[in-house]
Parts: sequence; C-alpha cells; structure tokens
Amino acid sequence: MPPTIRDIARLAGVDASTVSRVLSGKGETARIARDTIERIRAIAEEHGYRPNLAARSLRTSKAHTLGLLVTDLSNPFFATVAAACEAEASAAGYAVIVATSGENSDRESEYLSLLRSRPVDGLIMTPAEAHPHDTMTLLLDEGFPLVFMDRRVPGISCDSVVVDNRAGARDIISALAALGVRTVAIDSGPIDTWTGAERMKGFLEGIDHERLSVIDDHISTGPYDVDTGRAAMEKFMKTGIVPDAVVAANNHILLGVLEVLMKVGKPAAHVAVAAFDGVPFAGILGRPVVIAEQPRHEIGRQATHMLIDRIEGRWEGQPREIVLPVHIRVPGPESPHPGPEL
Repeated sequence: MPPTIRDIARLAGVDASTVSRVLSGKGETARIARDTIERIRAIAEEHGYRPNLAARSLRTSKAHTLGLLVTDLSNPFFATVAAACEAEASAAGYAVIVATSGENSDRESEYLSLLRSRPVDGLIMTPAEAHPHDTMTLLLDEGFPLVFMDRRVPGISCDSVVVDNRAGARDIISALAALGVRTVAIDSGPIDTWTGAERMKGFLEGIDHERLSVIDDHISTGPYDVDTGRAAMEKFMKTGIVPDAVVAANNHILLGVLEVLMKVGKPAAHVAVAAFDGVPFAGILGRPVVIAEQPRHEIGRQATHMLIDRIEGRWEGQPREIVLPVHIRVPGPESPHPGPEL
C-alpha cells in the first residue's frame, strides 16, 4: 500500500500538516527549514509517495500537471534538465508531460497549441528560435504561466532560467590560453537562437581579450548536432592551416569535431577541443579538453519551482530571471599546449 502523508510525517518526525505543506510546494512560504523540506522530500521519494491528484484537482480546480517542451531529449543536457524538472514537480505534487520540438518552430507552435488545450497548469519551454510567434504571445496574453528555460526570446517578457553563456564562452577561451593555445577555430551553434548568438559573442570577446588569433575560414555556425561539427571540422582542415584549438557551442557539435580529428590522426593530434557540456570520457581523449559545465539539475529545479510559484499564486509580480554561472573544467591533459609536431 502506498504511504500516506501521516506515514511520511511519522518517518520524518514532524506533523502531518508540515508534510502536507512541503509536498504541496508551500514549504518555503510556511518558513519550514530547508533541511526539513529536503528530508521530507527524500523520504517521500524513497517510499514512493504519490499525491491523489484527482482529489486535489476537484478541490483546487487545477490539473496539477505541468508541460515541459524542450528541443532535443537525446542530448544529455536536456535529458538531465527534464529529470530535474520531474523530480521537483513530483515533490510538489505535480505530474509532467514532456514534448520535444526538434529545434523546429512550426512543431513548437503545434505543441504549444496542444498543451494549451490539455489540462496543464503551466509550461516550461526551451524556445526553438529567438523569435516570438503567435501561439507563444497568445499564451502570455491569456495569463498562462510560462517559464523560459535555457534560452531567452527578445521581445517576450516572462519568467526565465538561463546560464551566463557569454561569460562561459569567454572563460573557455581563457582556459585554452592558459594551456598555451594561440590559434582558435570556432564551431558555433545556430545564431538565430539566443544561446548560439551569446556563445559566439563570448568566444570572439575571449579571443580578443587573450590576444589569440582566428581566421575567417575557421569560423562556422550551424544546428546543434553532430553533422555541424563534422562539416565544420572538415572545412577547417581543407584550409591547410591546423588550429591549436577548436571550440564548439555544445556537446553534439563537439562529437562531430572529434570524429574528424580522430580520422585525421597525427597531423591533428595536438589540437585542443572545448565545448559547453562536453562528452563522456573527455579525460582519456589524449588531447587538452576544456568543458563549460552548465548546472543542469539547478536549471530544471529552479525553472519548475518558479513555474509552481506562479501557478499557486506565491509570485504575481513582474517576470523574474535567474542567471546561473557555468563551471570551467579541464579534464584532459593540463600541461602547456605542445603545438604541432614538426
């Protein structure tokens, strides 16, 4: 038999009313200590507690369901963020419906219309493009709770959780410079997305600040996928000039870059690589690696918490934005860059 609120209260050593407030997402409002909130949530998750959503919906006229629209669940970044959203929502008594747009604005608009027609109380979304469309505007005009996650859309004012992409990109370049890199090639993401534009700006600012060099033929942009990295790296190699390092806008692009570098072999063995989010086993690639790690769990947690605040009326003011920092990690060889072998 599934545990009840009283069962959770007994295991946590608190009153049932305290458990009820925490599991309904009202723990912070009720000024319950953070360690108590975390203990109650951990016990509830461990013992498989699930609220009676049907009964709650009848009492509150809410579906206690959130929508989550991301661009690509095959990307570990979004998979981890989605898991964090689901965990935070579940702890607050909400279910989550997940959909993916595939970086396609038409598909995104269709899903927004679909979710709007379904019994969901609010939506977290990663916009496919940095351009507003009618469905998105309609949702906001209707007062539908909406939180942007990972990306902004100029001209749209709503709650959002993003990372400091430009600073992260600059820090990647600084870390490469510290490894002895002098020439850089840039394989950036789609410039029509906010993250792609911000990361490109950061890369160029970092190169200028560190007085590194980049030639025009060593700059490329494209979708956040492996093919982008593969095509760009092949173009770079055809110039006959091998850069000291290649920076990629995300982990999928980096995989394409690495595929070509592995095929080239010895002439490109010295080339360092860098990206947002990185790849598994980066430390054993045999080349310098710099990773800008985004706080994926915190992004999902904060976006979900912000949305539930709106739904439950704990925040009715102007849109808020949370900007989280990235962490630079160097899992590869940390010795000074050796340069090409002559």
